[in-house]
Amino acid sequence: MQQKHILTVIIIFATILLTSCSTRQYVIYSVNNITLPPETAKTIPINVTLKILTDNRVNIESNKILYTNNSRDVTIENKVFCINIERDYIYSKETVVNQITQMMVKHFNKAKLFANTSYNDESNYYLTGTLTHFYGIQKLSGEAVGLAVTADLLFGIVGRTIAISETNFKSFGKIVIEISDLKLFKNDGTLIKDFGNFFKEYTGNFPTDANCKCIYENVNTKLKEFNTELIEKIRNELIDVNF
Repeated sequence: MQQKHILTVIIIFATILLTSCSTRQYVIYSVNNITLPPETAKTIPINVTLKILTDNRVNIESNKILYTNNSRDVTIENKVFCINIERDYIYSKETVVNQITQMMVKHFNKAKLFANTSYNDESNYYLTGTLTHFYGIQKLSGEAVGLAVTADLLFGIVGRTIAISETNFKSFGKIVIEISDLKLFKNDGTLIKDFGNFFKEYTGNFPTDANCKCIYENVNTKLKEFNTELIEKIRNELIDVNF
């Protein structure tokens, strides 16, 4: 192989490693392409602190598999599924609820929901809530696994990574996100608004791979959609409140 071609393969491989889902997983998505609200959409004219969400996921039976499983792939009724296990998040410096809260702050500010939203700080108003679900599960793609094994045998790990990156495998999955007891308070403790629970279940065919890593990216993508919908709920419910 010519030196130029070898260099090209190395660059492609490095790029894939940097941009694909890694073992250390984060709750993150870009807010750069979020569409700003129309001029008719009201920015709530208050400064709000979003307190770090309370994490109640471990106490809910349907979430237990995320904590007890040490592998991203799990067999249920003789079928293999990919899940976003908690273990892969603990290698990052921030907890899942810290990361979700910070993403909400960034998204709220980008969407101009409030005059300003800050993270776990002090403002005239504050929001509290409880994270009850942050769960993704999808069927492991037999096609992706088959291609990975074949490419690995023929070309090694570099060839396998490049081969899979050039495909568009998808598999059916379900992603559930819920924040309960979402409430807005004045800084003296006066309850301004109880938004209740906000629950979303997303089903469909999501991008997949042979290593069950992209389930994390799929959950992040749906979190962005979840927060977009949550913003509109909050905006609509506060639009007639006198601040």
